[in-house]
Amino acid sequence: MTALTYSVLILAGNRGPACSVAALDGVSHKALLSINGVTMIERVISALREVTIIEKVTIAIETPEVLKSIPNLKPLFTNGYLDTITAMPTPAQSVLNGFEALSASQNGPILMTTADNCLLTSEIVQHFINSLNQDTDVTAAVAKTDLVLEAYPQARRTRMSFSDGSQGGCNLFAFQTGKARNIINFWRLIEQNRKSPLTMLRQLGFWVVLRYLSNSLSISQAVNKLGQRTGTKLAITQMPFPEAAIDVDTIDDYKLVENILSKRENK
Repeated sequence: MTALTYSVLILAGNRGPACSVAALDGVSHKALLSINGVTMIERVISALREVTIIEKVTIAIETPEVLKSIPNLKPLFTNGYLDTITAMPTPAQSVLNGFEALSASQNGPILMTTADNCLLTSEIVQHFINSLNQDTDVTAAVAKTDLVLEAYPQARRTRMSFSDGSQGGCNLFAFQTGKARNIINFWRLIEQNRKSPLTMLRQLGFWVVLRYLSNSLSISQAVNKLGQRTGTKLAITQMPFPEAAIDVDTIDDYKLVENILSKRENK
């Protein structure tokens, strides 16, 4: 029996001139910002390389040459471990583009993360992989807000409030079957209608939104409803690592991550 291997899609697209994080170091892409002397994209790739069942990593970015010029990454492009794909105008479009390309060229599940997920470790990735069920189409990693705030009270993360507790996303997903395309297309639909609340409401379902707003919707109920809406079997993995829910969206995030990494690396 052939051992299951994974490929990974990393979103590293340009956030535009308004990206305050990239502006800290005057770089073209947030992924190229160094924290304690190591770029964010290198940190993510380093964590992935320690997971032996990950066979290939594809990075969605507009200008591949900015990655291929990084000395530590050059040999990984040469030996085929790293590859690039053109980043699209929106995250959902980039994910769909990457999913289609990887599905056509790779066997096995596809993990998706982001270049600013630079607290990622091999332990986090392996824990997530170990949690995956074979009969699931898409799995998303989440972390309880209380877990994150207990470890890092200064963390300011986007959170979703459910009847059984507040949760935060971890920018870590597994697309396990071809049906994952349904979820990605649904994300694109929501993304396209983000300026039309009524249209978004219709797509999500009025009663689901009402229950969410009234704090009477549990996270498992939300996952089940979304699965029914998209014709997919969805799952979540509760991550025990507070760092899994912290990425670098703002300058305050950058300072927090820099502090965490300094302590981790004794710098």
